[in-house]
Amino acid sequence: MELLMKKLQDCQARYVIIGGQAMLQQGMPRFTMDWDLFIPAKDPDNFARINLALADELDMELTPLNSKTGEGFVQTFQTSRGLIQFHQAVPGLPRFDLVEARALKADYSGVAVPYLCLEDLLSAKLAAARPKDEEDIIFLKAKKQAMNNRPKKQ
Repeated sequence: MELLMKKLQDCQARYVIIGGQAMLQQGMPRFTMDWDLFIPAKDPDNFARINLALADELDMELTPLNSKTGEGFVQTFQTSRGLIQFHQAVPGLPRFDLVEARALKADYSGVAVPYLCLEDLLSAKLAAARPKDEEDIIFLKAKKQAMNNRPKKQ
């Protein structure tokens, strides 16, 4: 997947990693089969950059969300590197620009990758309220509490 992340970085695509990969970045050991990317729904230039960068990986073009039908809300692609899902809206998260500004940048095999920050990841998990997220929520709440209990640097 590092090759796909490198391609997205090289084309200056705007995205933030969400879901299981973001949980791994927060320190929650878990198995996940896919990469979930939150992308801005109203950025045609970003769609063009992603489609160009991943043209040899996607069997059809990534398309903007249809605001009338909701079609395209989540688009899933099987690539040679694994499953990738593009989310144009995520329950529990504010608009993309705010999420992007708060994202945690971390190294993934030499690529600076933006991941959801702890607060946004917890908000998304709480909003989804899926049974499979219960352990993630407990972990994130405990991590947030531990961070809040740390002495402040002077």
